[in-house]
Amino acid sequence: MLALSDILSGVLCIGFTNLVLRFFGKVSINWETILIWLGVWLFWRFYQGLYPGYGKSPQTELRLHTVSTVQVLLVQLAAVLAFDRLAIGVGGVVIAWLLILLLALLVRYGVRSLLIRAGNFGRPVSIIGAGQTASLLIAHLQANPAYGLIPLAAYDDNPVLQGTLLHGVPIRGSIEQALTDPLTEQALISIPSARAETQQKLVNSVYAAFPVTWVVPDLFGIPNQGLLPHNIGSIATLEVRNNLRSRRSKMVKRTMDLLASVLGTLVISPILLAIAIAIKVDSPGPAVYRARRLGRDGKLFDCFKFRSMHRDAEAKLQEVLSTDPQLKAEFEATHKLKDDPRVTRVGNLLRKTSLDEFPQLFNVIVGEMSLVGPRPIVEAEVVKYGEIYTAYKQVRPGMTGYWQANGRSDTSYSERVGMDSFYVTNWTPWLDLVILIQTVRVVLMGKGAY
Repeated sequence: MLALSDILSGVLCIGFTNLVLRFFGKVSINWETILIWLGVWLFWRFYQGLYPGYGKSPQTELRLHTVSTVQVLLVQLAAVLAFDRLAIGVGGVVIAWLLILLLALLVRYGVRSLLIRAGNFGRPVSIIGAGQTASLLIAHLQANPAYGLIPLAAYDDNPVLQGTLLHGVPIRGSIEQALTDPLTEQALISIPSARAETQQKLVNSVYAAFPVTWVVPDLFGIPNQGLLPHNIGSIATLEVRNNLRSRRSKMVKRTMDLLASVLGTLVISPILLAIAIAIKVDSPGPAVYRARRLGRDGKLFDCFKFRSMHRDAEAKLQEVLSTDPQLKAEFEATHKLKDDPRVTRVGNLLRKTSLDEFPQLFNVIVGEMSLVGPRPIVEAEVVKYGEIYTAYKQVRPGMTGYWQANGRSDTSYSERVGMDSFYVTNWTPWLDLVILIQTVRVVLMGKGAY
């Protein structure tokens, strides 16, 4: 189904490109030639494991999709320029593949979502080990079915756990039972704390019983987006890349920020004006306010936002907190209130749709913020970040970030800190793109915003 969706996307994009070319009196794309290149594209995606793509993270999938499409585009352009008989027009080739780059991804997401809802996407996996690591794995896989790994059964040698459920997944018995009667083709070993000798025997036993075996190593807290396997003779090694130190990645990120923020500001300028007018009509006070936040290298800057609160917001807050212990505890824990008396009518709408963040596009343009980054914090929050703050201040804070795309205000404060830490230590341009896509989805669904 995913391959068919790619074929459909390709045919639609080529047909649209031909309509555009004919409208401007240009030579249209030869269907026979372009279909050959579509076949090359499909084969290359199959080789990269995109059909069906089980187990690939969103950023890995996006990287493979983009790279495979751009590679075929470049190879076809080389063929167009090298052989006259294949010359079908450089402009048509570029337009067609750029459209495929955008449409095929959206169609793939849509088709996969339908397959997930119909229960026809995913591969059952057996979880070897039923401890805390297994609990985290199962919870994440269940919350993110697009990974395509469906926990079917768990096994553990602890007799107390056998016969119980772990996030609804039955712990069927001992590890030996998983080896003698495997229920799935893939096993996921989740006992990272096991001693090296025990781990070696376990991996070799599971590897012999299951066609596909994944192992969770004892590398918690290590950046996992920059890990690359290597071997030195018979010794396995892992390369840990520090993407924060990569000038190329920083240049790509800043280029993305400038292009998107400048173009975005120009496109939505009428919307910005309309919001400013609505704020002024709804309540007295300025349309935009400045909030002091910590930026890169710990420097303070003015973070712009559309005003969503009454002018006497602080007085209202102190009055409520002094009379309601429950709200006071909520505010101390998260620095937010779900039912905030300070918020205006227009402000309530702005917060739910995240439109109050739009003025931060100006912060992005001047280099104080990024489109994607950790949450901008105040000086009082530094103590809650602890050692993580050292890594946090290496990047610009973002208009959106990992925590906004994965729960927003529904997450606890400690979870937000953890998400910021994950983002900083695993930062890649591909992760930024995935977060932007996820943010659009979360905002449209109105999930977790207040």
